[in-house]
Amino acid sequence: MPIVQFHLVADQYPEEAVAALLEAASLFYVQALYPTVSPPPLERVRAFATSVPAHRWATGGRLVSDGAAPAPWFACIALEGRPTEQLQALAAGFTDLVERHLGCDRSLIRGTVMPVAPALWSIGGVPASEARASEASLRAG
Repeated sequence: MPIVQFHLVADQYPEEAVAALLEAASLFYVQALYPTVSPPPLERVRAFATSVPAHRWATGGRLVSDGAAPAPWFACIALEGRPTEQLQALAAGFTDLVERHLGCDRSLIRGTVMPVAPALWSIGGVPASEARASEASLRAG
């Protein structure tokens, strides 16, 4: 279920840096969500980078094509029921990764962690509340 999407201004970052960000984010995400699972279920992670043309991205009310800063944004999903501290660590960790791999000014990076009800998340067509019931009960216990 771990999915993270980075929204980036197109042609602002080397492809190698974006690829390294996606790989590092995948590993970070699975380690953050499953710290006691060995090996961590990396196959569950999806990481994407969406490129937006500079003339379609505004930071502070000004288009990047007109000189505004290309301020990255990310969104990640976690099933409800995880501790707030763990969700906050995800936001901080993804910010760290964007700063490190893309060389962005940290103050410009924005992101959100979106909790999703397990009954509303699908894993192979089955609600996560059913597919991951045993994992959820371990977290709750």
